[in-house]
Amino acid sequence: MKRFEAFEKKYLPISNGEGSILLETYGEDLEKVRKADSGKVWTLLDCDGVLLVASGFHFVNRMNYILTAKPWRKRGEVFYYYGLA
Repeated sequence: MKRFEAFEKKYLPISNGEGSILLETYGEDLEKVRKADSGKVWTLLDCDGVLLVASGFHFVNRMNYILTAKPWRKRGEVFYYYGLA
């Protein structure tokens, strides 16, 4: 599995305007995610204490969403995420 730094270089996460790249799973942030190109949506997942960023829109184990400037190419692409932004 690849590290988060590789994700940042390859897909270029977009700032949420508040100094972070993380978007909430409700309210205005969720609406923004739903309106975005689905190929540019990633989900921060908590999998038994391991934080992962996975391509696509997920519900189970989700913590936050991330939008990127570049779309993912393969469903199921996953990166380790170290620490919260």
